[in-house]
Amino acid sequence: MKLTTITHVSVDGVMQGLGGPDEDRRGGFERGGWALPLFVDEAAMFLDQVYQRADAFLFGRRTYEIFAGSWGVVADRQRPCR
Repeated sequence: MKLTTITHVSVDGVMQGLGGPDEDRRGGFERGGWALPLFVDEAAMFLDQVYQRADAFLFGRRTYEIFAGSWGVVADRQRPCR
C-alpha cells in the first residue's frame, strides 16, 4: 500500500480554513472557505483521480468529523475523466 498525502496551501502559506467559512476559526482566522471559489474543474478532476486510486483514507479528526456527516447522505457522484 502506498501512502499519498494532499496538502492544500495558499501561496502565502495558509493551510487553514480550506472548506467552509466556519470550518476552522482557530487563532482568529476569518477567511475560511478561501479555496472553494478558486477550485476549478482541473483541480476537481485531479483530486477525483487521486481519490479513485486510493485503497484507504487516513483523515485527521476534524476532517473525519466533517466527512462523516455526509456518509450515506450524499449520492455517489461519478465524473467522467477526460
